[in-house]
Amino acid sequence: MDEIERKLKKLEEEMQQEQAGKQSEPDGKKARKAKGSSSAAAEKKPSHPLAEFLIGLVLLGAGVYWVLNSFVVTFSWGSLWGSFGMSTSVATGLMLVPLLIGIGLLFFMDHKWVGWVVVAIGILAILVTLLTSVRFRPLSASLWQYVVMFGMIAAGVGLVARGLLRHWD
Repeated sequence: MDEIERKLKKLEEEMQQEQAGKQSEPDGKKARKAKGSSSAAAEKKPSHPLAEFLIGLVLLGAGVYWVLNSFVVTFSWGSLWGSFGMSTSVATGLMLVPLLIGIGLLFFMDHKWVGWVVVAIGILAILVTLLTSVRFRPLSASLWQYVVMFGMIAAGVGLVARGLLRHWD
């Protein structure tokens, strides 16, 4: 019995010495020991979420800027949707008629909501006409340039989303 107790005490002292030795080692030695014991597949470099987020913003911004600069915007006031390749147009003054009627109703009627509804319809008609008269024409570019442009946008969105949603990992 005494011999077993001595062996147990000896083992206990050895374990305490090992634990004390591990606690006194610098962090670098611990990391090296842990690295050596883990498999190569499990090793991962530390990531910097802020750097990833900022790089993503730069990629996204540069990609969007490049795409937007690769189009020429033309404008022809008063053109509406064409049918069968034929373009129709409306006189520009005609778009102002509902707006002017609404303004007149605001000063004429006691019930102002009717005038505001007509003003809103007039402004909506002008905005629809403006938006439908804008034409986008892409500049000549190679497929490689388009792949790089949209690839930058996709990579930027991925890195920004990763930076914003990191706490869900």
